[in-house]
Amino acid sequence: MSWTGAARSALFREVAIAASWQAEELGIGPYPLSFLARYVRAAGVRGSLELPEPLIGAERAELVRGWMSAAVAADTVPADDDLFAQWLDAVAMFLAVRRQAS
Repeated sequence: MSWTGAARSALFREVAIAASWQAEELGIGPYPLSFLARYVRAAGVRGSLELPEPLIGAERAELVRGWMSAAVAADTVPADDDLFAQWLDAVAMFLAVRRQAS
């Protein structure tokens, strides 16, 4: 699948919004996700999966590991490290905007 057009738009809109709600339910703030995005850019999604605790807390780590695992799922979409990092930044942005609006 090519991440262009409607697929990319959905990834960065609907999926990122849903992910931001999941993150907010677990008390994840925008900064930890932005920090993880920088790490993904440096080490890649696969390298990030090797982190013992990508976010502090078992539930939080499990959530982002699920997102990273989906990004590298075999025979679906090849992991695109920068695209995934951009997606994490989008999730962080949605969290920040909701916090400012509250």
